[in-house]
Amino acid sequence: MRPGAVAVVFDDKKENVLLVKRRDVPIWVLPGGGIDPGESPDVAAVREVQEESGLEVRVVRQVAVYSPTGKLTSETHLFECCIVGGQTCISSESTDVGFFPVDKYPPPIFEVHNGWLKDTCANRPELIEKPVEGLNWSNLLKMIVQHPMLATRFLLMKLGVPWNSK
Repeated sequence: MRPGAVAVVFDDKKENVLLVKRRDVPIWVLPGGGIDPGESPDVAAVREVQEESGLEVRVVRQVAVYSPTGKLTSETHLFECCIVGGQTCISSESTDVGFFPVDKYPPPIFEVHNGWLKDTCANRPELIEKPVEGLNWSNLLKMIVQHPMLATRFLLMKLGVPWNSK
């Protein structure tokens, strides 16, 4: 799997965070995606936010670099970003976009995103470097039991079977 870039975008008061509801697996996530060949992680994060939400952002800081822990994960770069323009809108990659309280957002959400949001809110001065946490077979099994259709779509996507419900 290619490396990824994820953005945490707060509102002006840093009370709410931007989430997008994916089109391929209808689950709420922080905006992000794969880094294109020759693209830097920060540029990828900015591009992904615009593609998925309609918002134009700039990177405030890099929060973390997460190393892969198995076949379900890849190297992931996490950035805190601020809004510089645009308006929220859905796209070919999202079915809904919105800001939600940092401590309470709509289910279902991938557990790994909870950790990324917590790492961002910790506001550490140094770059966090650690393995990806929360995206493992145990949590996937839990999701299969709680949300069988979502889990099936996620697994098909990971196997390279395109599924984009437009």
